[in-house]
Amino acid sequence: MNEPKNYFAIFVLGTDSIGIVADIGKALFELGANINDSSHTIIGNQFAMLLLISAAPNYTVEKIQSAFQDVTKKRGLTVYTHQLSHEDIYRKNPVPGQLCVIHLYGADKPGIVYQVTNLLAKNSINITDLSTRRFGNELKPIYIMYLEAEVPNDVDTRKLGDDLNKLAANLKVEIKYELEEVASL
Repeated sequence: MNEPKNYFAIFVLGTDSIGIVADIGKALFELGANINDSSHTIIGNQFAMLLLISAAPNYTVEKIQSAFQDVTKKRGLTVYTHQLSHEDIYRKNPVPGQLCVIHLYGADKPGIVYQVTNLLAKNSINITDLSTRRFGNELKPIYIMYLEAEVPNDVDTRKLGDDLNKLAANLKVEIKYELEEVASL
């Protein structure tokens, strides 16, 4: 089970349609590659997927790319493959801390993402997942943001909560946040 492997990050982009994930999964299955981690989303009508895969040590970027020839022709997808070093495979979490989940809801306006993420960056908080959606119409656009982050133990979480509440008032949005201990496995 501990045989050497090559690791690759693969980015897929194209117009959304039913079955894209199945076609990508089939190409990787037929190649004999393993999907170690993945995420995909629909933005507008664009499908975007990021995968981290492992494959036999003789696999190259060119071999991985060639496995997607049929699906890229069939679906008009753009596929980019990048080989990773072994140091890039597993997340490094040198600072113990808490998981912070933030939900934001309110009228859309420029700068929401910047102001929230800037506040977190100033507090040495690492964002691990961020998702936004715009609903409503042009006259009354509603913005929703979901964010997960790692909060180091040395961050004053009461002050962070106060700062998030002040930011919410300034932006005229609702911000709800939860802190949970990150379990070490």
